[in-house]
Amino acid sequence: MRSVGLAVLALVAASVLVQAQPPAPGLPAAAPPATDPALDGHLAQWEAAMSKGTNFSAKFELTRTTGGALKQEHKYGGQFLCMKPNLARLSIGNLNPNKKNDFEAYICNGKSLFEYDWSAKKITEIPLAAGQGDNLMLDFLGGMTAKAAKQRFQISLFNPADKNYVYFDIKPVLAKDKQEFEHIRFALFGPNVPAGITPYLPSQMYMLKPNGDSELWKFTDQTVDVKGITPAVFQYEEPKEKGWLYEKAKIPMAPAGPAVPPKGGAVRP
Repeated sequence: MRSVGLAVLALVAASVLVQAQPPAPGLPAAAPPATDPALDGHLAQWEAAMSKGTNFSAKFELTRTTGGALKQEHKYGGQFLCMKPNLARLSIGNLNPNKKNDFEAYICNGKSLFEYDWSAKKITEIPLAAGQGDNLMLDFLGGMTAKAAKQRFQISLFNPADKNYVYFDIKPVLAKDKQEFEHIRFALFGPNVPAGITPYLPSQMYMLKPNGDSELWKFTDQTVDVKGITPAVFQYEEPKEKGWLYEKAKIPMAPAGPAVPPKGGAVRP
């Protein structure tokens, strides 16, 4: 799977897709995390603000910085949509008109995650089944509460004096999460923002990766409970262009056989 900052979608999806479920398998059997009343209060408000709706959508601008010491910035735009209990779709496209093929899309229909890679003209279906959940996005889509997130990550507050935003500093604990990111700073609108802004909706996110690359996401048009959204929106779609390769990720003990893509329409606007 290409590294597209799925941790960002995962963290936002966790808000609207929270389920009353125990932590995902594989969490260390450690003592409960230290209590921070301020942190716990903000986490509870974040969960409450997002869990009231059945879906959540937002647009975003994404800046990817790569290259180590020789920094290079790449500008992207896109949007995502999540719906309870485990449905999501995400699209990311390079804003440079000369790089139209630098485009990615993801659709999760609750049973599989479909990854669309325009540069390779390849679709990969990842079944949401045993053996295929070792991925930050899929774990969140399985239902992670604020309590479970605290058990899985090191979470603390940054700059608590800011009256307009709430900042979560998030660091990985599990080895699989350390492979995806080194540090995330997640900014939510604060509880005392001006009228017209909904408190505790995501505003920005900065993610530092293990190789030194980083991503800065700036969210706009955040909307809870978009009208007219049904599970049909989250079904597999075929690209309009011909010549795409389709493959299905292997599941342990799955019977062998040719990969046959399900029927669908056109995924890219």
